[in-house]
Amino acid sequence: METEQDFVSELGYLSLAVRLKRISDQMMHGARQVYKQYGLDIEPNWYLIFKLLQKRNCLSITQIGDELHFSHPSVISIVRKMRDKGFLTCTVDKADSRRQLVQLSKKALTELPQLEAFWQAGERSIAGLFEHNDDFLKKLDRLEKQYQRADFMTRTLNELNNEEQHT
Repeated sequence: METEQDFVSELGYLSLAVRLKRISDQMMHGARQVYKQYGLDIEPNWYLIFKLLQKRNCLSITQIGDELHFSHPSVISIVRKMRDKGFLTCTVDKADSRRQLVQLSKKALTELPQLEAFWQAGERSIAGLFEHNDDFLKKLDRLEKQYQRADFMTRTLNELNNEEQHT
């Protein structure tokens, strides 16, 4: 929704997290509407696990979290929902009974070509917004790497300390 004035965007870098969240929410809402319109009983954030397991075949909950940089509870929640809808099979690791191994189910493998068509169309729609300029993704990669080195709290406290030293 485009408006003439947007207070949040006027805040500049201070509003970066809010602006990214707004875009994310709009994309997730749109994906839910598309899935619903086509009778697909999935959630937008499931595609990451579909794609990861399609590529890696079988992973533990911890491995999924590590690969996606998601928290353990978040992965457990998504996996549980996907399993309950019949898209995943979960088995106990024979080598370590504490580990749960996750794979795509037969249902998921059957529906994957249809889901891939939706994901590819979604990717093309997003790429079209950038007119095939990958500069945004490169900047996003740099931003993520910077935050891996030092998070927001650390950076903000450093700035406060620098300010105090100069006053």
